[in-house]
Amino acid sequence: MRSLLNRLPSLSVRGSVTLAFVFIATWVLVLASVSYYQLRQVQPYSEDIIAASADMLSLQRMTTASAALDADLERYLTIQGLEYKESIQADVDEMQAALKLLNSSPHVAARPGLQDLVSTIGRIQSEFIYVLDADLMIVSTGDINRRIVALYNDLDVAKEQRDTLLADVMEELQTTANAQGRIASGVQRQALSLGLIVLITAVLATVAVNLRLRGITVLTQITTAIAGGDLSRVAPEGRKDEIGTLGASFNAMTSRLREMVGTLEQRVADRTRAIEASSEISRRLSTILDQKQLALAVVEEVQRAFNYYHAHIYLYDEMQENLVMVGGTGEAGQLMLGRGHQIAKGRGLVGRAAETNQVVLVADTQADPNWLANPLLPETKSEVAVPISAGGRVSGVLDVQHNIVNGLNQQDVDLLQSIANQVGVAVQNATLFTQTQRQAERETLVNAIGQKIQTANSVEGVLQVLARELGAALKVQRVLVQVGGNSADDNTGKG
Repeated sequence: MRSLLNRLPSLSVRGSVTLAFVFIATWVLVLASVSYYQLRQVQPYSEDIIAASADMLSLQRMTTASAALDADLERYLTIQGLEYKESIQADVDEMQAALKLLNSSPHVAARPGLQDLVSTIGRIQSEFIYVLDADLMIVSTGDINRRIVALYNDLDVAKEQRDTLLADVMEELQTTANAQGRIASGVQRQALSLGLIVLITAVLATVAVNLRLRGITVLTQITTAIAGGDLSRVAPEGRKDEIGTLGASFNAMTSRLREMVGTLEQRVADRTRAIEASSEISRRLSTILDQKQLALAVVEEVQRAFNYYHAHIYLYDEMQENLVMVGGTGEAGQLMLGRGHQIAKGRGLVGRAAETNQVVLVADTQADPNWLANPLLPETKSEVAVPISAGGRVSGVLDVQHNIVNGLNQQDVDLLQSIANQVGVAVQNATLFTQTQRQAERETLVNAIGQKIQTANSVEGVLQVLARELGAALKVQRVLVQVGGNSADDNTGKG
């Protein structure tokens, strides 16, 4: 049955339900129409049965009146009681009333036997009047007896005629009842057949609709599974109805959801990696006070953590005019360090970032006319230059390059900006440490020279110690110190 239903033309769910309703409604209308037609055929027979039943009642009424007339007449003739005259008259009137009803019946009025019965009852009434009124007339006893004999004969004839009519009516009633029974049986069989057809059609329609709606159940199960976290579930496609369209849309939605979840997981992983890298850089920066060592540690950690193509750091020279490379990754970085690679302020991405204290991002280097190509880095496709600053003062630039177009984005900018800020603080700390260290060395030198001067016994001795110690501290070959008329010359030839 399912294979048969699957061969039906492809319909929408609404079309399937509508078709099922049309089928069932059609068969119900057919059943109602046939039943109505059959009942219309039964109706004339029912009317005939009702009319025949009324005729039988009239004949039965006549039979009862005839029997009563026979009994009352016999009592009158035997007893000669006047009270029986009225009973006989009432019996005759009852027979006439029954006869009138039979004359009004279309089924009996046309029968020849009824006219004979009318004639017979007419004679009975005449003979009855003659016999009852005989005492008022001068008639012979023989004549009265003949009239009584004729009356009894007519009563017997009327009885036979009445029985004949009754038998005809009974036969007609039986025939009509048999015909009505046959039609009723036919109606019953047809109603049963059509009922079975309607039932089968309803079952088939229900199965067809359930098959159509089965996709909704499947989608519900898949939706429940996806809500439980199973994003691998896929709704069946290929149907040409609304459920097929819904399944395709559902699969597109779950596909995008999987992509979003995958992207979110990747973003979480990248973010975690960024946090770890930032933490590692912070840890290492907190222990490094040498700028060159600091720069090398930063670029190596950035390149290792995020697999960038290249990373290097530039710091301003003492004149704040050129950006000198102090750290770079790979062989290219070593070569540029060996050459003393530097970039003028305002030139290229690195110069712009340092001059404006703004991040400069180029997603596609081939599309940027201001981008400066580096022969040592031929695979660079995208680049970002992030200023290294602390307290609003730019001290250098963290430059990262990738060999993928659009390989660097805002997420990378945010990460590198955070690292550059830490580097800026570390550079500032290293500078302060260097300045503090130099100041301490000067103070130590001054104290040492002062102590040695105190051991001198003359002005010439003081000047001689001062010249010698200054020459050693400044690493020069000759120092001449002259105060007033005294002078000291140290020419040790050192340095």
